[in-house]
Amino acid sequence: MESKAIMFSEKEKLFKERTGKDFTTLYQKYYPKLIYFTSRICNDQQKAEDLSTDSFMIALDKIEKYEKDKSQFSTWLFTIAKNLTLQDIKNEKRSISLDIEFDDEGTTMKDFITQDDSNDVQMYDIFSRKSEIMKKYMDTLKEPYKTVIEMREIKGMAYKDIASKLNKNLSTIKSQIRNGRKILISQSKSEFDEIEEMYL
Repeated sequence: MESKAIMFSEKEKLFKERTGKDFTTLYQKYYPKLIYFTSRICNDQQKAEDLSTDSFMIALDKIEKYEKDKSQFSTWLFTIAKNLTLQDIKNEKRSISLDIEFDDEGTTMKDFITQDDSNDVQMYDIFSRKSEIMKKYMDTLKEPYKTVIEMREIKGMAYKDIASKLNKNLSTIKSQIRNGRKILISQSKSEFDEIEEMYL
């Protein structure tokens, strides 16, 4: 226990050297904001609190990797939280998979939702708003696209399993999912553009 306490103390010292603030101060400042951010992605308040705490623990543990001349601490911290939350969603397959290609060029939904990390909190707000818009349009998709998109993106089912479940051939399922994704992007484009204009 004593060695762990010493190690934690050393990490806190390095943390203050790298950030200019002590760990407790920045924890109190950013923890509520992290909960707000992560809860908008995962839609689970308790999970958001756990992920926010974990994000700070990771930031403290990996503080030697933080380079203050390259980014603000908030940017680095929120990036950790974003990655941790998306990984948690992916592991539990509770929401949209942002890494799945929707066309032959390898474009993914993430390409339409993620933003440059240079504008910390604004970037995370844009990300959350666009995610909500994408989910909204998923609910309004017409058949046969709605069913296959939900099975693929929300339930995380494999193409072959969807084909088997719906008693359709694999090529038909792939085509329906690809076309459904294109419809989603087309429907959401104007709202995405409005969000972009808000932050210009």
